Amino acid sequence: MAAQKFIFNKASLEALVCPDDKSDMLVYDIMVKGLALRVTKAGGKTFFVVRKIKGKDHRIKLEPFDVKTTKLPSVRELATKTYANLDVILEAKEAKSLRDSLTLDMAFENLLRRKNNKITQTTIDDYTRTYNNYIKPKYGSRAIASITSDDVSNLHEETTLPATRPSGKVTPPRERSANKAVGLLRGIFSFSIVWYKNDLGDPIYKYNPVDIMKHTGGWHESNRDKIRINPHDLDGFIKGCIDVADTPPLRDVPTSFKPVSAAVLFMLFTGVRPGEINKIRRSYVCHKTRAIIFPKRNKGNENDTLKNGHEFHLVLNDSAYCQLLYAMKHSSGEYVFPGVTQDKVSESNVRDFLKRISKRVGDGDHLQRKIMRASFMSIAERAGVGAFYIKVLCNHDGRGKTVDVTDGYKVAYLSEIRGASSKIEEEILRSAGLTKDFACRGFLSTLTPLDSRTLDTKSVSL
Repeated sequence: MAAQKFIFNKASLEALVCPDDKSDMLVYDIMVKGLALRVTKAGGKTFFVVRKIKGKDHRIKLEPFDVKTTKLPSVRELATKTYANLDVILEAKEAKSLRDSLTLDMAFENLLRRKNNKITQTTIDDYTRTYNNYIKPKYGSRAIASITSDDVSNLHEETTLPATRPSGKVTPPRERSANKAVGLLRGIFSFSIVWYKNDLGDPIYKYNPVDIMKHTGGWHESNRDKIRINPHDLDGFIKGCIDVADTPPLRDVPTSFKPVSAAVLFMLFTGVRPGEINKIRRSYVCHKTRAIIFPKRNKGNENDTLKNGHEFHLVLNDSAYCQLLYAMKHSSGEYVFPGVTQDKVSESNVRDFLKRISKRVGDGDHLQRKIMRASFMSIAERAGVGAFYIKVLCNHDGRGKTVDVTDGYKVAYLSEIRGASSKIEEEILRSAGLTKDFACRGFLSTLTPLDSRTLDTKSVSL
């Protein structure tokens, strides 16, 4: 049965009755396209605009019909505007529905899923820890659209507060953790702004509340710790590493002192990052050039590649290379620097070893794991090594703040990088008052000639 169509007037609309065999019916106004009145079995009457969009009928409710108060000219004017803009109205409703239903938890999970092929599992684990510890408990179930600038400021302030550890010790203000948590929140919003769009391709979210941190200067200053082994303490530091490794344990138990001592001295003579010392496989060692060749990252090796994921030739001076030989002599696994029972040396292995060495250095304060890298850079400067060579040796790639436009044009051969590394080695040994043979732990005389052809032809850049 065709829908009724006539010119709406109050008398005709008031007289309408829903047929007994139907729950409701629609009648249409001839004067305005899409204007309809729905009449229910219970006698309710409501104006709607009806329009087919992309093959589907859509209804938008306007207002109830009341014979005393309804003004048909106003209803027709509203219906005309609504019909013309119905597609936009529906998209806005759909966007609002998504905005109101998408929680921070859902957006974070989608962020990790979409970036899974671009970030390492280590980074994913780090993001997850930060999110679960600081963001999820208070904001995870909230809709993204409900997060305000006040919420951001509160998260930063609350995370900064000192925490009480199970031992009862109170931590210093957690400024780094606060910056890290709010920085992750900023990343979730930036991803959501780009990822979630309506049918027209416009962003559903257009505002990142974390921007308030920049406008108010709310971020904590992120200064690196100014640490370094005093040149006068290098003697005690190097001798201490070797002495601890050579001293048998008081009990007949396995220890990792030998490979860990080599790992610590390797970091001092190369400046490698503490988190990358346990990534060195025996297969990465190129004996012809005395270098470590870290491969480009892929899904099969992501746990054993460098921070930036690029291939990198870590060219070694003799003292650093001999630490590899020493560690491999006292181990048999796949990795050069193993732990006691683990395939790889752990962070705690290095930290515990440094506690022993700290008693022999300076005022006995605890030595941080990154002090070897920091000392390497400072000694390189003292030795007169150029800034470009220091950046190459420390694998500071071309995307960071430490690299200027000029550096992007520079290229160095491996022989030149080895020369710079050897110059730093000489300065370390000179400051310590030690011979190279002592630092090389008896391996110096066993070294075979280098492949000078490869060193003179293979180049590296930032």
